Amino acid sequence: MKTTFTKIASIALVVLLAAAMCFVLVACGNKDTADNSVTVVYYSDGAEVLTALEAGAIDYGVVPEPAATASTNKNGFYTVMDLQSAYITATGRESGYPMASTFISGELASNSTFVTELLAALEANVTYIAENASGMTKLLQSAGSTSTFAPASVTKCNIGAYRIADVKSDVNYMLADMLGLESISDSLYYDESKASAGTSTDGATLNLYVPDGAPALAVAYLIENSDTLTIAGYKISVHIVQAGAIASYMAQGTGDIVMMPTNAGANLILNKNANYKFVCTNTKGMLYIKGKSDEMLSVADLAGKKIGCIGQGAVPQYALETVLKANGLTIA
Repeated sequence: MKTTFTKIASIALVVLLAAAMCFVLVACGNKDTADNSVTVVYYSDGAEVLTALEAGAIDYGVVPEPAATASTNKNGFYTVMDLQSAYITATGRESGYPMASTFISGELASNSTFVTELLAALEANVTYIAENASGMTKLLQSAGSTSTFAPASVTKCNIGAYRIADVKSDVNYMLADMLGLESISDSLYYDESKASAGTSTDGATLNLYVPDGAPALAVAYLIENSDTLTIAGYKISVHIVQAGAIASYMAQGTGDIVMMPTNAGANLILNKNANYKFVCTNTKGMLYIKGKSDEMLSVADLAGKKIGCIGQGAVPQYALETVLKANGLTIA
């Protein structure tokens, strides 16, 4: 009887130990999964992200310039990661991710003189905004902007007139992933060999539309010199509009020149047959991860955290998810 009881007790002990071991293994497995998971919540704009960060609804927030610098000044938030740098490290794409780009109508794309002079004006703009950073808010608000551009934010917006030859490889890399295409047709891009010198037009006005925020900095020189500057004889009327409205000017063909999110403009050309051509990229990565502590983070530090982000379905989502996945993190 005693022997039987001892056997039963031994069997029960083995079962309990096995159950305990299974529980530990499952718990450890769940812990690893949780530790490698990042919860991403999307918001309509940087202001909503910052509100959520202030309320403690998220641990960190992906915010664009100029709001990123403004949040440091106003809310006391800190930049804990430059998403552009993290993306370059994760992908090896030295130009980073192209955010806003210039698209011109097919008619203008047939005029090489116009394109040459437009690119020259956009390049002159880079020097202009650097030398006049303190006046950007007043100047851009005169053309419809509602943003505030602290001088310190201007250089962080990575404004330029990055030509096709310099960014094409990185644009194609990003677009192939975002649009689910194996390759990107060269029909997307302006081709100088298919353009002619064209004739100068005396005084006709072209409408340029650009979304509010950092991309508006790319046209500050055009606004400042609107009374005297012409491009191949055309005057340029600049309209700064809300970001949510910008696609309509290209989709409906009402904008002669439209600065668009790179993926959205490319999609309208490649999949919707919009009669436009990609001329250059105007803003590269100007997304920054903000937090309440001044400690700079590695990507691994984001594990188990909740991040607020702008731009669902657009470049910000792509950039953030690319960085997270490349570092072995999963997205909840």
